[in-house]
Amino acid sequence: MRVLEERYLLKDGDSKIIETPDEMFWRVARSVATAEEDPSDDTIVKMFHDIMARLDFLPNSPTLMNAGRQGGQLAACFVLPVEDSMEGIFDSLKHMALIHKSGGGTGYNFSKLRPKGDKVSSTNGIASGPISFMGMFDHATEVVMQGGMRRGANMGILDADHPDIFDFIRAKTEEGKLHNFNISVGTSDNFMRAVENDDYWDLLNPRSRDVVRTVRARELFRLICEMAWKTGDPGMVFLDKLNKDNALAHLGAITSTNPCVSGDSLIHTVEGPKPARDLCGRKVDLLLNGKRVSSSEAGFFKTGEKPVFRLETREGFSIRLTEDHPILKVSRKTRYREDTEWVAAGQLKPGDRIKINDHRSWTDWEGFGTLEEGYVMGLLVGDGTIKKDKTVLSLWVPGAKAAGEENMGQGSLAVMDEALKAVQTLPHRSDFQGWIPVRGRNEYRMSTSAIGSLASYLGMSSGNKGITRKMETDTSSAFVKGFLSGLFDADGSVQGEQEKGISVRLSQSSLPTLQAVQRMLLRFGIASTIYKNRRKERSALLPDGKGGMKAYQTLAQHELVISRENIRLFSEKVGFRDSDKQGKLMGSLEHYRRNMNREYFIATVDLLVQECIEEVFDVIVPGENAFDANGLVVHNCGEQPLLPYEACNLGSINLGHMVKDNGVDWEKLRLTTRLAVRFLDDVIDVNRYPLPQIEEMVKKTRKIGLGVMGWADMLFQLRIPYDSDEALELGRSVISTINTVGRQESAALALTRGVCPALPDSGLRNSTITTIAPTGSLSMIADCSSGIEPVFALEFTKEVLEGKQFSYRNRYYVEALEMGESQDVIARVFKTSHQIAPEWHVKMQSAFQEYVDNAVSKTINLPNSATVEDVEKAYVLAWKTHCKGITVFRDGCRSGQVLYVDRPAVQQALPIPQISEVESPMERPFILGGKTAKIPTSYGNLYLTVNEVNGRPVEVFTTMGKSGHETTAFTEAMGRLISLSLRSGVRIHAIIKQMKGIGGSQPVWHDDGVIMSVPDAIAYGLLSMGYLDMEEKGMMESLSDTDMCPVCGASMARQEGCIKCPACGFSRC
Repeated sequence: MRVLEERYLLKDGDSKIIETPDEMFWRVARSVATAEEDPSDDTIVKMFHDIMARLDFLPNSPTLMNAGRQGGQLAACFVLPVEDSMEGIFDSLKHMALIHKSGGGTGYNFSKLRPKGDKVSSTNGIASGPISFMGMFDHATEVVMQGGMRRGANMGILDADHPDIFDFIRAKTEEGKLHNFNISVGTSDNFMRAVENDDYWDLLNPRSRDVVRTVRARELFRLICEMAWKTGDPGMVFLDKLNKDNALAHLGAITSTNPCVSGDSLIHTVEGPKPARDLCGRKVDLLLNGKRVSSSEAGFFKTGEKPVFRLETREGFSIRLTEDHPILKVSRKTRYREDTEWVAAGQLKPGDRIKINDHRSWTDWEGFGTLEEGYVMGLLVGDGTIKKDKTVLSLWVPGAKAAGEENMGQGSLAVMDEALKAVQTLPHRSDFQGWIPVRGRNEYRMSTSAIGSLASYLGMSSGNKGITRKMETDTSSAFVKGFLSGLFDADGSVQGEQEKGISVRLSQSSLPTLQAVQRMLLRFGIASTIYKNRRKERSALLPDGKGGMKAYQTLAQHELVISRENIRLFSEKVGFRDSDKQGKLMGSLEHYRRNMNREYFIATVDLLVQECIEEVFDVIVPGENAFDANGLVVHNCGEQPLLPYEACNLGSINLGHMVKDNGVDWEKLRLTTRLAVRFLDDVIDVNRYPLPQIEEMVKKTRKIGLGVMGWADMLFQLRIPYDSDEALELGRSVISTINTVGRQESAALALTRGVCPALPDSGLRNSTITTIAPTGSLSMIADCSSGIEPVFALEFTKEVLEGKQFSYRNRYYVEALEMGESQDVIARVFKTSHQIAPEWHVKMQSAFQEYVDNAVSKTINLPNSATVEDVEKAYVLAWKTHCKGITVFRDGCRSGQVLYVDRPAVQQALPIPQISEVESPMERPFILGGKTAKIPTSYGNLYLTVNEVNGRPVEVFTTMGKSGHETTAFTEAMGRLISLSLRSGVRIHAIIKQMKGIGGSQPVWHDDGVIMSVPDAIAYGLLSMGYLDMEEKGMMESLSDTDMCPVCGASMARQEGCIKCPACGFSRC
C-alpha cells in the first residue's frame, strides 16, 4: 500500500494524495479504454478495472503511473540505431536525451561503428572507435540525469566479430567510464560452434568487412566468461536466435535489448541514518554534505539480486554495494583546487581517493532518546557490564581505593556527577543510592532496572554490549551526542602536544564498535581515522582493582583518532564530561599558535572484495544525483528485444492467482490472457511517444509483451519443486497456453481493428505477444514472487520507522506448515534461489523461452566457489537450450534461512526529545568601524561596506551606483541577510561559498577575473577584504579558477581579449 501511495497514486499541488488504489485502477482503465471502438462502453472499462483490482494482471509501472495524466508516456525502454557517421551518432545522442528526459531507458548496438584506428576519409583522420563514443553516450546520460525525475539507463551491445571486442569486454573493468551502461556481447551460432570446435575466429571491419585480426574463438569466449565471473559484465545475447524468431526480419535485425542498473547503501536522512531497505516506496529527504535533498516520489526501490562487494578505506570507512555503483573519486587535489569524477566502485584501485560527506551544516535530527540516556549508554558500552539479572555502570579510579573519595581526581568526580544526574532522569526507586563504592577496589558501581530496560530496548544483551543497529539508526542526534560523550569519558583520551599534533583518541577491542562510532562522528562533521591492531592480543600485567597487579589475557586493541580541525568540532559538538580530559583539550586548543590543519573529507581506497549475491536497492535524487551511504558520497533499468526505434509495451499475469482446487485454473488463465492482450493493444494507441520515429515504428509493428509473475507462488501451491522436470513441463504448458490464447485474441482484434501493418498477411493485430520481463515493483504491489524467479527468502524481518519491525513469512510456506506437511515436502518444494542448482535456472529459462516470442528475463545464480569453467558451462547450456540471452551472477552467501530474534518491548513510556532554542543574533554596537570596496557589475558599480567588531565582520551594506534601479532593493536585502547571518555566528567563508560563482546574464570583466553577477560581486568583495586565512581564501578562489558560462554553465576561456564559451558560443569582450 505504501508503494502505491508514494509512487503511483495521484497527488495535488501540495503532494496530498487525491485518489485511492481503486480509483487509480479506474483512472488507468478509463484512459486505456479510450482506444476502444466505443470509449463510452463501461463494460470494457469495468473489465479492465476488475482485472487490475483483483491483481490478476498489471501493466508495467509507467502505465499505472501515467495513464490518464497529461503528457503521460506509458513505455519504459527503447532501442535506437547507431549509424557509422557523425550525423547518425549525434542523432542517436539527441534522441537518447529526449527519451531519458521522458523517463525512458535506451539500448544500442554499436557494431556498425568502425574500429579504433580506422581511417576517416572525410577528414583524413583516425576513428576513435565505439568504446569512446559509448563514453560520450554515458556522459550525456549523466548530464540529462541532472535535470530529470528518473535516471536514464543504457544497454550496449557489440558483436563478437568487431575488432574492438576485446576492449569492449574489458571496458567496464579497466576504464570505469560506462557506469550508466550494462553491456553484452552479441554472439552468433557460428561463433558458438567455433568455440565448441576450437576454431579460429575472424574480427571484421564493419565498414569494409575486411579481416582485421584472427583469434581463437575459445580465447575470446574465455575472456567473456572471465569478465562475467569477475564482474557480472558482459552478458551474452544470442542474436541468431533472436532474429530466427523475428517475424519482422524484413524491417531489420534485432540488435539490442534494454536493462536496468542498481545499487545498494545505508543512507543518511533528515530523520537520521536509515537502511536503504527501510526507505522503499516513499519520498525521502536525504542529507548530502549537510544539504537537504529529496528523492523521487518512489524513494528507494529494490532492483533485484546482484553480486555485492565490500569497499574499505584505509581510514576505516566501508560500504557494501554493487561493483557498478559510482563513487565520487578525487581525481586531482592541490592546496586550492579539488577535481572530482564519478567512477564505478569496481574501477577503484588501492590508493585512489574518494569523497566522504561534510555534514557540519546539518547536525540535528529527531529520534528516540535524550542526551542523558545517550550518556548512560555510552558509559555502559565503555565500562559497564550487562548480566542476565542486572546491568551495572562501573567507574574505575586508578591509584586510589574507592572508599576514599578524597583521593579521586576532579575528572572522575565530574563523570560520577554527570552520570548520576543522567540516571536520575530515568525511572528509579525512592531508595536509589547512586554510586556505591566497592571495598578494596578502585571501583564505584551504579545500577537500576531502568538502565537494563533501556539497554534491552536498544538491542543490547549480555552477549552483545556493542553499538547495535537500533542504537545507530533509531536514536536522536541528542542521544548520539550524549552516547559519544559517555563513551569517550570511559575509554577516550587527549594525547600529543602542539608541536607534534594534538589528537583525541578512543581505544576499543571491538572493531565494529569503532566503525559505528566513526560513522556517528561523521554525521556531526567530525572525520576520524581507525588504526587496526594498534596492540596485538597478548598476556599483560594489569591493575587488579585491589591496588595490585595481575596477569590478564588482553584482546587486540584498535584505535580511533580525531585530529586536525576535527578536534575543535569534537570539543564543540561532543566534548568530555570528564573535567580533566576536557580541560586538557580546551587548554590545548586555546594555546594553539597556528591554524589547525584543514579537513578535506577525503578517504583512501584500501580494498574491494566480493561477498555475496543479495537484494540490492537504488534511488533517484533529481538534481543532485548523489547521496550519503555509510558516509561516502555515491551516485544515484534488458529484457525486451526490439528493432530500432521500437519501445516495450509490457504487462504481467499473476500466476499465483491462477490456482484452483490444487490445480491450474486454466479457464481463468485463458480469460485473463484475452483481456490482457486487448488491454496492451489499447495502450499502443493511447501512449504519447517522445519521438515521431518511435510512434511510427511501434504502431507499425504493434508489439506487446505479455508475461507472468508469481510463478514460484503457483509451484508452492501445487507442491511442485522448482528444480524438477514436473515444473519444467508445467512451465511449458502455462506459457504455451498464454501464447496460444494471446494469438487467438490478437487474431480476433485484427478482424475488427485491422492487422499489424508490418505483417499484413499474418492475420494478427500484434507482431509479438509474449515476453518475460522483470516485474520489480509490480510484484510488490501484487504481493507475489517476481517473474519466473524462485523466491529469494521464505521469511525475513524488516525494520521500519520508529523502531518497529515487520516480520514477513511467505504465506504459502506458512500454510504448508499449518497443514502439517512433511519435512520432506517442505524441503523439496520450498527452496530459495540460492538452493537451486545453476543448471535448473537455465533449464527453467529455456522451458519458458520455447513458447515466448521475445526474450525471458532470468538471473542464473552460481555459488561463490564457482569457477570460470562453471560460467562457460552455463553460457554454453543457455545457447544449446535456445535461450536468447543470459546473465550470470556468482553467489557468495550461504544458502539457507536466516534466523531473526525479536527484540523485547520497552516497559516504560519513552520521554520526548527536547528541542533546543535558536540563539538570538548579537546586539549591534552603537558605533562600528569598517571599510568599503568599489566593484564593477553589469548594473553599475557596487559599493560594499563591511563593519567590524574586533576585526570580525558583523555588518554589510550594499549600494548600487545606479539609484532607483529595482536591483537596489535586491542588493539591500542581500546585505541585510548577510548582516543577520554574521551576527548569528555564521562564518564568513560559508557566506562567500554560497554566493561566489552565481551566474547572471551580463558578466563583467575585472582585473582579477569575471564578475558573474551582483551576488558574485559581493562574494568577491568579501574575499578581497582579507577576512579569510590564506588556506580558506585559496579554497574559495578555487571555486572559480575556471569561469563558468552564464548561458550553459560550461567552462569559459579568455581568447583574443574576450571571454568565450566553446560549448555554446557565448562571448563578451
